[in-house]
Amino acid sequence: MEIYEAQQKIKDLAGAIVRIENKAQDEGRGMNGKELTLRAEMQGTIKELSKYLPEKALTLQGFGGSGGAYDSDIMVFQDLEGHNIPAFSNNKRFASLTKGQELEGIGPESLGKILRAKILGDSYGLSHGEIRAMSEGVGGAGGWFVSPQLSSYVIDLARNKSCVLQAGAWTLPVETAEITLVKVLTDPTGYWVQEGSKITESEGTFAPVKMKMIVLGALVRVSRALLEDAPNSGQVIESQLAAALGLELDRVCLLGNGVSEPKGLAHCADINSYSMGVNGAALTDYDPFSYASEYIFTDNGIPGAVIYAPRTGGALDRLKETGTAAPLTPPPSFQVLQKFQTNQVPINQTQGTSSVASSAFVGDYKNIILGMRRQLTIDTAPYGVGSGSKDVFSTVEVLIRGYLRVDVAILREEHFTWIKGIL
Repeated sequence: MEIYEAQQKIKDLAGAIVRIENKAQDEGRGMNGKELTLRAEMQGTIKELSKYLPEKALTLQGFGGSGGAYDSDIMVFQDLEGHNIPAFSNNKRFASLTKGQELEGIGPESLGKILRAKILGDSYGLSHGEIRAMSEGVGGAGGWFVSPQLSSYVIDLARNKSCVLQAGAWTLPVETAEITLVKVLTDPTGYWVQEGSKITESEGTFAPVKMKMIVLGALVRVSRALLEDAPNSGQVIESQLAAALGLELDRVCLLGNGVSEPKGLAHCADINSYSMGVNGAALTDYDPFSYASEYIFTDNGIPGAVIYAPRTGGALDRLKETGTAAPLTPPPSFQVLQKFQTNQVPINQTQGTSSVASSAFVGDYKNIILGMRRQLTIDTAPYGVGSGSKDVFSTVEVLIRGYLRVDVAILREEHFTWIKGIL
């Protein structure tokens, strides 16, 4: 049996299971014996079909729009047993996933306060919930496995720092080391049929995209004197950690090499591209962005955002009409795009003889999925050497390391255009 055929049968069975469960729930009752038996039979069939799919595959619930069934804040996937697994837009908080796990007195700035207390060995000013959280989840190597509630606040802060997520990418909470998503390769074709004639066969094609959670870490150096003298210094550290993680999410989604890190747009085989020339060129009009949108529309996509370096943003602001000093009016295709600027898009790329080129990425960012484990780990090191070969012991500093496990999947590569060689 082909992967696609098994995938479709599993999706149909999973949908039937959901309908049975929802019917009982809507009627305010548990499932009766007939319903339980039917569900068990369908789950058994799903398990049999699952041998034709990659391990722990996740299937999209429908393939509308950008490749998934979603509303403004949630896109739903299904696992092999038919359970719905939602991916969240940047408007949906990770903190909302920790209901039933709350500790009283824990809030958005609690991690920074606890970090400061851990380093200084002084819990004064912590709430009861913060004191409890500080003492839980300490690993054998000294690392601190931050509680889901605390982790969610930092993850939300990191997500807010990411342009890719603000542009529409989804966050998929993952409970396993590996999962597999479905990637749409081609759309089916519709045909007009005269009476008595056959419909020409046409199928959309799909491919699995395996996600393997990879460590994403950030290292922050902080002065012990600052921690002792500034009561709010813990919150500053928390913000720095979140910013570092969020910025790196941007870089890897756009430029990740797919070898030592997740694969980003620049290394996708099917992404559209527009070159500013053999040796690059400065922007003189909005034509590159117009072509970028055209390529995406041609592939049945809808471009919604563009991400570029601040230098590119400044150059666009300063475009002038020929023969006048009036600002150049952008075309409608550019006006409708959300614009995001980040230093994670470099301005020292090589384009022919130029070593000061940059890029811009136009696309439908709802086709980017960030799989993310909901466990943040924090380590502190009062001894040792950090970046710059400065010994933190001799400088009376502390190194703080925070890391998550993340991977990236791009569902419709052709719904993006990479503009190369912007000088």
